[in-house]
Amino acid sequence: MDHFRLEQVADDAWSAIALPDTGAVGNAGFIRVGDNTIVFDTFVTTAAADELRIAAEVVAPVAYAINSHWHGDHVNGNRSFDDVPIVSTERTRELMEERGRAHIDAFRDDVEERAKARREGGTAAVVEEEIDDFEVVLPNTVFLERLELEGAVVETLGGGHTESDAFLWFEDSVFTGDLVVVENHPWVGHGDIDHWLEILDAFEARRPRVIVPGHGPVGSSEDIPPLRRYLQGLLDGTATAVDGWDFREGHERNVEALRS
Repeated sequence: MDHFRLEQVADDAWSAIALPDTGAVGNAGFIRVGDNTIVFDTFVTTAAADELRIAAEVVAPVAYAINSHWHGDHVNGNRSFDDVPIVSTERTRELMEERGRAHIDAFRDDVEERAKARREGGTAAVVEEEIDDFEVVLPNTVFLERLELEGAVVETLGGGHTESDAFLWFEDSVFTGDLVVVENHPWVGHGDIDHWLEILDAFEARRPRVIVPGHGPVGSSEDIPPLRRYLQGLLDGTATAVDGWDFREGHERNVEALRS
């Protein structure tokens, strides 16, 4: 795989951990339920999403794709799954229409940024290569609180990382989107930290054996307390960048976002 590292994390669950400087950025994954698979998140490019679909269909045909939240690094690959139901919360669909489309249009029309992306390579160059033909593919199946899909459960507890975040529980594993990141500084500028902390408490109470996070390596419930401490520190004004965590520049962005 050029864009992600595939890991089998349970008998019927796989994580797709984004590789640096590729068309993935955020993590994704899939589960096997009966004779089908359900994909969770679709990366930032169709190049990466096409690879994800191939990996899933080695196991079984894809029956659904789920979008955790509106950020492009988790949903811009939806075009690779436009022939199956794409599931999100109702509010996530609205945010993809309102904000996600605007972000894509802004980059498409920015000649200087596109030239910079081509020069510097990496993820931006993969996005730039696709941008002229890019189509925003919105979810076509929405839910408010909970949706059962052939033995798996897609849920939301409202907003934390964004105004609306969905997660996928399957047996003792949970695919969290950016509600949990491992060894990474989270982005807090679009969400509600107080409610985010409540969601983390709910996750920890269920003691998942496996957490497939939105960014970083596969984790477990033991990875929730460090994230909680960081988020609480942002609220208290005591947080500092964490040694060993990726996206270090995200900490300064978080501090600035909370000031504004």
